[in-house]
Amino acid sequence: MAESDYTTATKKCDIVMKGGITSGIVYPRAVTQLARIYRFQSIGGTSAGAIAAAVTAAAEYSRSRGKIVFDKLNDIPQWLGQSSSGNNSNLLNLFHPQPEAKGLFRIALALLLKPWWRQLFKLIQTVWLDVVIGAVPGILVAMLAVKYPKVGIALGVLVAIAGAIFCSLTGILIRVLRLRRRRFGLCTGFEQPREGEPPALTNWLNDLINSLAQHERDKPLTFGDLRRHGVTLKVITTCLTFGRPYTLPFESNEFYFSPNEMRLFFPREVVAWMEQHRSVSSTHGEVVDTSGLKRLPPAEDLPVIVAVRMSLSFPVLFCPVPLYAVDWTRRRRSANEPRPLKRVPGDALDPDEQRRPEQVWFSDGGICSNFPLHLFDSPIPRWPTFAIDLADLRPDRQGESGRVWMPSTNRGGIAFRWTRLDCHNTWSTVDFLFSIVDAARNWVDSLQAMVPGYRDRIAHVFLDSTQGGLNLNMSSTAVNEIANYGAEAGGKLVDRFAKGVDGGKPTNMNWENHRWLRLRSTMATLAVFLSHFRQAYEQPEGSDPSYLALINGAKNAPGYPLTSDQVECAATVVGDLDRLSKQIEECRFEVNSPRPEPALRVRPQF
Repeated sequence: MAESDYTTATKKCDIVMKGGITSGIVYPRAVTQLARIYRFQSIGGTSAGAIAAAVTAAAEYSRSRGKIVFDKLNDIPQWLGQSSSGNNSNLLNLFHPQPEAKGLFRIALALLLKPWWRQLFKLIQTVWLDVVIGAVPGILVAMLAVKYPKVGIALGVLVAIAGAIFCSLTGILIRVLRLRRRRFGLCTGFEQPREGEPPALTNWLNDLINSLAQHERDKPLTFGDLRRHGVTLKVITTCLTFGRPYTLPFESNEFYFSPNEMRLFFPREVVAWMEQHRSVSSTHGEVVDTSGLKRLPPAEDLPVIVAVRMSLSFPVLFCPVPLYAVDWTRRRRSANEPRPLKRVPGDALDPDEQRRPEQVWFSDGGICSNFPLHLFDSPIPRWPTFAIDLADLRPDRQGESGRVWMPSTNRGGIAFRWTRLDCHNTWSTVDFLFSIVDAARNWVDSLQAMVPGYRDRIAHVFLDSTQGGLNLNMSSTAVNEIANYGAEAGGKLVDRFAKGVDGGKPTNMNWENHRWLRLRSTMATLAVFLSHFRQAYEQPEGSDPSYLALINGAKNAPGYPLTSDQVECAATVVGDLDRLSKQIEECRFEVNSPRPEPALRVRPQF
């Protein structure tokens, strides 16, 4: 495409990118289709979707500075599908296992092969020593059974097979348990560059982001760089230590990092930048032992590559990224309390012991939110927020050529996506366990994708068993097919929301319809919310003081008091809300409102 195809874009949009290995292949060409018409304001992603989000943000950042680099995104899928070292694809070669984890990495790759006999052959090839050791007792049995050779051989074969299986499984288990010594992962994502060797994922991505942003290696692209040029980037990570998701960049400065550890995950230039731009010290009164640690840079100075790697930490495949934080809730022992014979993590501090930041592990954002549609949300939109969903191709659609779908009516996209469990299938118990995990981590995203005013702006890309999942060594043909699905999805979104057409014909499923859906749905949701507000406001339980009485006494409230001016303002506003609730209830906006009806709830920010 010519540069002018991107310089003439005047419309605005946001985009949210789903996790999944295939995201890095689908999104680039979808983005270039959208970039011809739209300028990206806010970009969000999780897991592998964070990669696409970061490169999109870098390309938009360059466009805001008069440099057009979007065509480079078109080349990413082609490069990923090309073969390089060892006849493996560049995509597979981005994953560099730690030296001690290479055996387990090969086992993991073997499990991804199809059909089953290829899996078995590759597994035996990988754990051949375990197989030989396990088979030795069977061989000895066969050799010693001289008097009954047929029985001896048969028994020896059975013992050899059983021993080989037992030793192989034991060997794999031992390798898995040793992952704790490798920071719970096969790959750190980073490796010191070596001439003639393909780059590791973080090396490649860091160079790609710098290239798109037109930055030198010693000046990594930061969230502040993006913000100052009108681009907002947010990615999701999961804190395993706290059991919750976080949106990066952080809004607080509670975290520390170890420069020595960070050099295992990031290039020296990135770590040096982090050291030079660390946050100011905390104002907390208690002295903290931070030897060997630095405060994480503030949001403005946090390198984008750091946030993306924290979001892209697929469990076991990648090591989680360790940061540090102080547990201010840890109790301090009294002077006369006996000291335990053995210290354990999280136990009571000695009376004169300084607090010290402890390790906090950050893993893949997709654990908690693999499709963060809530990012950049507002009651009614000023411009569209697009999303592309990746899903398995349904069995009843295997023969169809179309792989990209969007609802064609306002009632489309409501049906649930089925996960069928076949009790007659040998592996159905494994499917059952995976379905439990999927339901636990995806239920919020799945329901959000069905909400009116959301489902009409999602393009769904359906992938067959050779394309989706953890297929790391796809052929260049398969990679190109998937990339073209992305281009088709981007084209459909442009047609619907910028041109008001579908398949070349005018459609009602356009930007005006989307705005009306959001407004109509919000009015109905607001009516229900205010109705519950009014009921509690006008009908306090029993002898409880009224909420108006609480407001009038708020100057002396035990927590979060109001000033005199705030008291007067609060009384007026709450009274107005009460009257508004009565008016909006009379309108009955919930009648014939879009379905399923969403709920307006107070929820925590993350």
